[in-house]
Amino acid sequence: MPKHITRRALLQHSATILTAGVMSPALFAGPLQTDQEDPAVVFIPAGSGKKGKISKTDVEFKLDKSQTSGSFGSLEMTVPPGSLGAPPHFHKTFDETCIVLEGEITIMVGDEIFKVSKGGWHLRPRGKVHTFWNSGPANAKVIEICSPGGHEAYMAELATSFENGNHPDQAFLKSLSEKYDIIFRYDLLGDIIKKYGVSL
Repeated sequence: MPKHITRRALLQHSATILTAGVMSPALFAGPLQTDQEDPAVVFIPAGSGKKGKISKTDVEFKLDKSQTSGSFGSLEMTVPPGSLGAPPHFHKTFDETCIVLEGEITIMVGDEIFKVSKGGWHLRPRGKVHTFWNSGPANAKVIEICSPGGHEAYMAELATSFENGNHPDQAFLKSLSEKYDIIFRYDLLGDIIKKYGVSL
């Protein structure tokens, strides 16, 4: 660089370098590295997907974390009237979003109650105790999305435990909850069942 360079020229030169770094970070950081293969396109026709049942609730499994590069998992549930979707619980590592397709779902988060009807969305953030139930007169159909993915594997294992008229015992539920980041608050369950007239 010439010794007689002006302050103005120096500033312009610096700005050019900085702009190039913002516009083309690969010039400085190198190419983006990833160990993941190209994800496949997935099409799931209406009404398809592996089906299961968890207590009185029908479940259709849609996407799992292996199909979404780990970012989320999803399923559809049909919750009959008077049914509690799960005992009160929370998670430390993932969030849950409920989208109501038919009917109405009541969602409890902490001390708050939300009535979510057809077309409504509801986010249950990690770390907050929650549960949900159908207090309406007809079936409620919802999409559940968990992000990042993994919770759908818990639901699949749980559904398997209900096959052939079976019911999981407490030891099995405890092992699943430890494996899949579910902290149950059974101490709250009795009051919810009594107050809202619902059952598992």
